[in-house]
Amino acid sequence: MEIDRLTVSRVIERLYERARQKGIWLEQRRDFKVLETLLEGIPDKQLTEHFRTSLNTYTPPQAFWLGGYNSAGDLVAVAAARLDELGSWTLERYWREYWSRCYPHSDHRQAELAPKQYRFAKGISGSVVYFGDMWVSKGHPETQVSDPFAKTLQLLALLEWKFDWCYAWGRPKFLQRGFAEKCGFAKTGPGINWLRAPSTIDADLKVMANSHEDLLDLVDLLASELLGGSSSNKST
Repeated sequence: MEIDRLTVSRVIERLYERARQKGIWLEQRRDFKVLETLLEGIPDKQLTEHFRTSLNTYTPPQAFWLGGYNSAGDLVAVAAARLDELGSWTLERYWREYWSRCYPHSDHRQAELAPKQYRFAKGISGSVVYFGDMWVSKGHPETQVSDPFAKTLQLLALLEWKFDWCYAWGRPKFLQRGFAEKCGFAKTGPGINWLRAPSTIDADLKVMANSHEDLLDLVDLLASELLGGSSSNKST
């Protein structure tokens, strides 16, 4: 189904405005080395293995990041997106390859998924977008910023790529407080069963996800709220 790019763009503009009302100016960028340089000035903050340039090479068409800046021009929020073309691979198989290569376990071996996994990732293949490294500074609570920030990230990806699914990880305590819904995700599910859990990231993260159709529904809801009722697709 072809999306109405004009409507999606107009919704993004309104989300940018909503973020500005909360004291954050949003900007989409593609150079992850620039992002790493910006994060060097923030204590205890660096990119995770998913987007670290020492472990990945992302070309501009393959990935981008969204920065949020305060009125002084300081980076106070960030999140990143990448397109994974899985083809016939399932998301579970991709996770097995990726996590064991990029994430260490505490015993100096690499992280490894357990043989038995939940069904969610077994049923997903094709084009999949991953959202990660979402961070908001303590001066801008996530409860205030996550709504426009996470929804903008997803809609930028919708304009950027044609994909079947998108997903992110969330801490269980956040999901219990409705964080996934606040971020615009229609689905949540269990995460990964580990044989050897990664030592550099929480091992109990849960999945927040949208299908392509879920994203179109999100655009419709936002268009009704922010624009007065436009539709996200050209065919009804």
